[in-house]
Amino acid sequence: MATNMSRRVFLKCAGAAALAVTASGIFAGCSPSGGGSKDTVYGVGESTQINGVNVKLLGYRLDPISGMVGNYAGKTFITVCIGLENQSEQTVKMGNTTETELAEVLKAIYNNQCETLGKSDFKMTSDSGKIGHAEIGYLTDETGLKSYGVRDNLKPKETGCIKIYAVVPSNWEQIGIQYTPYFAPNETRNFVLNRANKLN
Repeated sequence: MATNMSRRVFLKCAGAAALAVTASGIFAGCSPSGGGSKDTVYGVGESTQINGVNVKLLGYRLDPISGMVGNYAGKTFITVCIGLENQSEQTVKMGNTTETELAEVLKAIYNNQCETLGKSDFKMTSDSGKIGHAEIGYLTDETGLKSYGVRDNLKPKETGCIKIYAVVPSNWEQIGIQYTPYFAPNETRNFVLNRANKLN
């Protein structure tokens, strides 16, 4: 039996190690508020399960709303997509933003006042420092690109998406995302998003 590690496996492990080292610097400014896999950093497309819900960072896109917002000189407005697949038998809340609160969220985004929205399920840090953001839950397809209305509840076997509207430095290269779900306040997961992870 061959004991040598294949080049493919080696490169995969080396890439994972580099990702962990790079991400560790980003997360240095974040203090986890829950339990779970705090030492594991998940990249785009990698799933982790939290209380029967598969959670996956899908990527980001430049949202059309970016043409509407003001007060963002020298910054870029992106939408980060987090996919949720509820494999449990219980309805879970994707977050605390409902359709009736959408106007309030959009107003905060427009005026660069995301901090007025209260507690967030996410802590986000770019390679240039902490960034402002606001999140909204959607029922959607698995890519996070099609939206079917703002919802906070995800029924059993449904797939949903949390869209995080984030203000980042225009020269950003990497973003650390720490997620403590509304439906699992004692669990925390770390994700890393790279500039190359743009959704088509």
